[in-house]
Amino acid sequence: MIRRKDITDLPVFDRIWLACPCASYEQRQVINCGTLDYEPFFDDYNVFVPGEFIFTTLGFAKADPALAEDAVIKVLKRGIAGLAIKPVALTALTPRMEEASKELGVPIFFYDGRYLEHIITQAMNLIDEDAEAFKLTSLIDALLAPSDGSMVRSLMLQIADATGAAVQCIACAPDSPDAASQRALLGQLEALLEGYARRFPDVESASALLYNTCALGFISFSRKPQSVITIEEADLCKLASQLKGAHCGISQELPLEEGDLCIRQAIAAQATAKAESAEAIRWSALRLDAFHAAAATDRLFSRTSRLIFDLIREYDEEHGSDLLVTANAYAEAFGDVKATSDALIQHPNTVRYRLRKIKEATHSSFLTDKEMAVVLIMTKIATERI
Repeated sequence: MIRRKDITDLPVFDRIWLACPCASYEQRQVINCGTLDYEPFFDDYNVFVPGEFIFTTLGFAKADPALAEDAVIKVLKRGIAGLAIKPVALTALTPRMEEASKELGVPIFFYDGRYLEHIITQAMNLIDEDAEAFKLTSLIDALLAPSDGSMVRSLMLQIADATGAAVQCIACAPDSPDAASQRALLGQLEALLEGYARRFPDVESASALLYNTCALGFISFSRKPQSVITIEEADLCKLASQLKGAHCGISQELPLEEGDLCIRQAIAAQATAKAESAEAIRWSALRLDAFHAAAATDRLFSRTSRLIFDLIREYDEEHGSDLLVTANAYAEAFGDVKATSDALIQHPNTVRYRLRKIKEATHSSFLTDKEMAVVLIMTKIATERI
């Protein structure tokens, strides 16, 4: 989504500045760009539509300040995303213009330099790139929805031109989430994948694209996945670590019909890399964190685990007890009563009594202590805490 700040940050301007304060002026979406280079006939300002970013010199009103004021206010009322004026006919806003800008929440800018055609071209290129990225993002969203293997293969072909037997994904996010940093990182990733594809004859295709705040890279192999952890995977991780200002996650090599899982693995590994301030992390190296990530993507499992947590918490609130502490310690001790009692500095019988209360709170009295430990461990994995 292109916002007003993305337009005003374009390098095509020699200088651009806000003419008067306007609340939240950077955040409104920009869907198109246009020009106000003549007075619309018959008051036909409806040619401007909400979401457009309009540029003008107001040259048609150079000898008529009242006309310039009228034109500015009328175009603001069309709900545009912003108005940029080259200070030729108008060098300062009138009080009525400022009042309209603040009331309607539409910012007015002044800008210097460059031909208007160059500005419009760069702005429209940015909007067109965003539209293409949105299209690919929509395809990926469809891919991550529940689907069968044939649908996944079809979507992977549309998204990454992948037709091989196996696929691997790399997800990279820049330290700075702005659009310029994302596009720069995409360029780095494309170059990395191009070199990687030349080195390994089994690589059928390699491509990269933007998805939300990440750059995603896809490598399609003509062969089936060779092993759980491959030499190629380790090599890709080493290369990803060299990307500047980014944190990367790398999936396993998976069958093409599991391309959706490939993306999920890479994004989850990237999130871990960012949390740990690491350059690159492989899904195959996540260990316990992989279970956390898997649980987080399964809404039913996550919600069921949260139910256990909520039942214990509500019991504590109702009875003034502290069963959550015991449940947490028991899960961390993998169901060892003595280790739990040592951790809590309590008698083992106290721990056993509290376990009975935990079973009562979770309607699980029919479970053995060891079975209850399994439930609590799974809950801890899914919720990251209990």
